[in-house]
Amino acid sequence: MKKSLIGGVVAAACIAATTVVAGATQASANPNDCPNNAVCMWGDSNYEGRFLFVPGTSRSNVGSHMNDHTTALWNRTGSRVCPYDHAKYGGSLLAIVNTGESRPNIGSTANDRISSWRAC
Repeated sequence: MKKSLIGGVVAAACIAATTVVAGATQASANPNDCPNNAVCMWGDSNYEGRFLFVPGTSRSNVGSHMNDHTTALWNRTGSRVCPYDHAKYGGSLLAIVNTGESRPNIGSTANDRISSWRAC
């Protein structure tokens, strides 16, 4: 009986652990978490997934957390911003994002390619 009880407890623990892992989702920032005078980036479309916001209109390197991982973007600054393919505004100009413009999907030209941006 003792072995049956221990086996049942172990089985229940395994089922509970599997349920918790399978039900987990990546934390996402609400689009309303994007503050005024910042550029906000999300890793997935529709403002889901990893999130970064940067006050002002330039970022010479988005860092490893968001480098080449951006799909959604919101420009809440007073200037147009231009994202680039490489750090320090190098490589291709990927898009022009107007003042106040919000893109739930940055598009195939810029998707998962942004490494820096600046006012343009």
